[in-house]
Amino acid sequence: MSKVWFTSDTHFGSERTLKLSKRPFKTVKEMDETIINNWNSIVSKEDTIYHLGDFGDFNKAKELNGNIILISGNYDDKVSDKEILDSGIKKVIREFRYETWINNNNSQFKYDKYYIQMSHYPSHLDEIFSLNTFNLFGHIHKLQMVKEFGLNVGIDCHNFYPIDLDTVLFYRNAIDKFYDDEVFR
Repeated sequence: MSKVWFTSDTHFGSERTLKLSKRPFKTVKEMDETIINNWNSIVSKEDTIYHLGDFGDFNKAKELNGNIILISGNYDDKVSDKEILDSGIKKVIREFRYETWINNNNSQFKYDKYYIQMSHYPSHLDEIFSLNTFNLFGHIHKLQMVKEFGLNVGIDCHNFYPIDLDTVLFYRNAIDKFYDDEVFR
């Protein structure tokens, strides 16, 4: 049975990210190989993986397991849909920042009682609380993993591995039952 996975901010091929994010690798090649090996060790060829932006070198998609759906990030916006799809990525969803993402049904699905909303940027909408929506996001690398309304699925927060839907639901449940403003704000 296939699984659903999430990740973001792989930044394949990026020397800048290696340095600015203080990733624990000596070279970009080592970083890319580690991320690819980690990814392929848990994601099967039949699985679906939502990449929430800032993919990096799209040629690396050919080396990755799974059916990759890209929700574009700020770096991906500079690349054409054709170039992205030619790399082997199955679908590109162009994200609209903050105000309009909540109406973008392409990047939202319902699971159990929750709407899972995927975006590159963390939400800044108070409206999200009334919609029983849980925001999966990236963009901020490892600056903050858990927010009252969502979870950072960025690769820096998860030891350079994608995370599966069960893990997302674990965090959603923990936030529902144990969220504490003194801890998370």
